[in-house]
Amino acid sequence: MKEETETLTRSVEQKAGRLLFIGLPGTRLDGHTRALLAEVRPGGVVLFGRNIESPSQVARLTAQIRDAVGQPVLIGVDQEGGLVDRFRAICEPMPSAKAVRGAGHSALAEKFGACTARVLRLLGFNINFAPVLDLSGDNQENGLRGRTFGAHPAHVSRLGGAYLDGLQRGGIIGCGKHFPGLGGSSVDSHRRLPVVKHSWDEIFERDLVPFMDLLFHRPGERLRTVMVSHAAFPEVSEFLQEWFRRTADLPTLEEMHRLPATISGNVVMRLLRRALKFDGLVITDDMEMGAVVETLTVAEASLRAIQAGSDMILICEKEANFVAARDAIVAAVGQGQLSVEALDAANRRIERVLELACECEPFDRAEFEAASRDIHELNRELHAAENDEEYTPLYGTPDGNERRSSNF
Repeated sequence: MKEETETLTRSVEQKAGRLLFIGLPGTRLDGHTRALLAEVRPGGVVLFGRNIESPSQVARLTAQIRDAVGQPVLIGVDQEGGLVDRFRAICEPMPSAKAVRGAGHSALAEKFGACTARVLRLLGFNINFAPVLDLSGDNQENGLRGRTFGAHPAHVSRLGGAYLDGLQRGGIIGCGKHFPGLGGSSVDSHRRLPVVKHSWDEIFERDLVPFMDLLFHRPGERLRTVMVSHAAFPEVSEFLQEWFRRTADLPTLEEMHRLPATISGNVVMRLLRRALKFDGLVITDDMEMGAVVETLTVAEASLRAIQAGSDMILICEKEANFVAARDAIVAAVGQGQLSVEALDAANRRIERVLELACECEPFDRAEFEAASRDIHELNRELHAAENDEEYTPLYGTPDGNERRSSNF
């Protein structure tokens, strides 16, 4: 009986460990980090500028990660281009979404995705935390700035969708962010909790449109992975409270308006999973950001995110935090607060995404230099392009040159 209990505990620990998407401290794996990866066996590892030294070093590091984890693993990066470019020190700087927006050509957006995919595959990655599907607004303090493809849902759907096609045809899985949209926020969630006060109608007919287009209506590569934002959406909570009032499954009223979407059952389980019927992979934004840790520990927030319907917890920096998050999930299963079936469902979604990504390939310096030259040429083409108002809606009816969810 004791052996069976220990075996069950180890099994739950492994399943819980796979829900973690973690960051590493340096440019190489030392003995401690290698042993930690082998013990925790995270489902994902994300790299940042601190992990980047040279192309061959990055390719070696990603190979070391795969070897240490000992099972298929998502290796990701925030490679949006522009302000968020982790490879600017080792590769031709990548353009921003704003530059693609200014050019206005879907073909160039798709080429941007394809160039990004080529660089990432050569370096050993299989997932990119892009495209950004938020709508840009007038506020410059919310951390978005030049990271978005536009202020109009139609433009973001078109350009973000073309970028996604190029990225995923190149073998790299895209992750749309930051669901359900940060365009209405007025503060940066890296520092504190934004409260998006858009009405439900505005969120449904504008902010959600790029996500809905790419989740359900793209004729090419569909969006399989979504990153949920660290913002509170009180109008979404109010609407869903009324929507589910006729069932026994009501949102918790306590602090309902002040919960980040990441740990909100309203946003993840009720809106994304049930209303929109999304059965792909849901990843949280970094759980060490100010929007979360100003009210909860990382371990507490991580458990609540899994209970709310997320599949993977992004913890980018501190080892103690992702170990504590793993242990909190295991303890919750033991106490009946979380089911093993929920862990199994999340693990299945991780497996599905891993199956969609292309196999890694050996690093080739000449190929990498050629990919860097392609980015240089793309930057030249974007600079030369004129915005010729190319847009024609793929779906729905044009209404003032703008796509609306109600057109479906």
